[in-house]
Amino acid sequence: MAVVVLLSVLSRGVVAQSFEFDQLYNQICDYTVTVKIQVELSFGTQTSEHEERLMGTIVSPEGLIVFDGSFLIEESPFVPSAGFSFRTTPGRIEVITLAGDKYDAEFVGVDRYTGFGFAKIYGANIEFKPVEFIPVKKFEVGDWFATYALLPEFVDPPLAADIGMVSNLITAPEDFPLTVGFNALEFASVLYNEELKAVGLLGELTDPGRSGGNGSGMMESFGQMEMPLLGVITAERLEVLIANPPRRGKVDRSWLGITMQSLTVDIAEFLGLDDPGGIIVNEVMPGSPAANAGLQIGDIIHAVDGVRVEVDRDDQLAVFQRRVSAMGIGTTAELTVIRPVGEQLDTLRLLTLLKAAPMAASDADRFEYEPFEMTARNLVFSDFLNYNVEQNSLEGVVVSELKPGGLANISGFRLGDVIQRINDQMVIGVDDFSSSLTAIESERPSEVVFFVWRFGKTLFINVRTDWP
Repeated sequence: MAVVVLLSVLSRGVVAQSFEFDQLYNQICDYTVTVKIQVELSFGTQTSEHEERLMGTIVSPEGLIVFDGSFLIEESPFVPSAGFSFRTTPGRIEVITLAGDKYDAEFVGVDRYTGFGFAKIYGANIEFKPVEFIPVKKFEVGDWFATYALLPEFVDPPLAADIGMVSNLITAPEDFPLTVGFNALEFASVLYNEELKAVGLLGELTDPGRSGGNGSGMMESFGQMEMPLLGVITAERLEVLIANPPRRGKVDRSWLGITMQSLTVDIAEFLGLDDPGGIIVNEVMPGSPAANAGLQIGDIIHAVDGVRVEVDRDDQLAVFQRRVSAMGIGTTAELTVIRPVGEQLDTLRLLTLLKAAPMAASDADRFEYEPFEMTARNLVFSDFLNYNVEQNSLEGVVVSELKPGGLANISGFRLGDVIQRINDQMVIGVDDFSSSLTAIESERPSEVVFFVWRFGKTLFINVRTDWP
């Protein structure tokens, strides 16, 4: 065992000598920066602020920066059934170059699949020199890479070099050159080959059955935590992200509009199918791409664009969801569908035009009303699912944040309440909520009456005002 460890150490030492680290450091000075983000963290009714300090990379002449944004991903910041909210809100962003130049930047968004965040420098009026990624036709096990990690702020110089290598070529659930030697603190760092060319960013392969599949927004338990699978997010994938970075408040994923289950071995045998694997349609959302294509309850999606859907366990459903989501809004997809008709099985080919997925709660318009110390947002698709009511059967705004001990809180409001009327004014959306309260504030009444829908019941909530 000692011999193996020694050989491994010697091998890393030999490879490290082949990297011209002095030359590489001079090269990265053009586009490597420190990103400082003021973050507001809301958990339930508690709010705190802290600063995140991360290494970033300039990826466009206009000052677009990529960094580790995984802590900013918001699948579903409000879970009404659990009675709390969880939200991270980026505030002021400062970008500092290795030369010490400082710039202000604005938050752009986070890619939900890679966890890479994007920010853009503003007000600089200069053209930046970005990193240039080169495509690699094929990675090989044993390929070595160099990268840099950001050191604590009290250390100078601020970066430390590291090396790692490709340890496996993962093919499922996606193509992913797996690496060994790097650590999670180097996430989103640029990877360089032995010619000092940037070949990608260090990213993570996540279990699609546990990440982004159900949109619950719940954090994993300690029992689920595992060592991250780190590897190369390739130049080809990065090119797409850099050209069209994810933007907060903008839906950038497509959907079919179905609820589903997997075609297991047992179900396939019951239906007389030779091979398991496929998507059984349990529900079709009205007006969705699936409905427009003619999909029906009980249909089995066998292939998409001629590629088999190999989903034979429910924990693999998120693989299919991610595949459809990544196809893109406006894409036409051909679905090969097996449809039970009596005792027969018909095979159909249906064309569907993928549409934008429904807006997530984190992207919905919201309004904070400080006198009552509450925030409300527009209803979104997931709310109707969580409330177990038909789509668009509710109107109003959802109470998404309450300050502990605030007027709204002590008056009886709960997270998840749907405000439908304020005094005699109907509330359809955030604009109505904002305008009604603004008009009431100008009159300064001693009491404001809210009509609220709360999980199938309606009630009045009286807020006794305390105007400044």
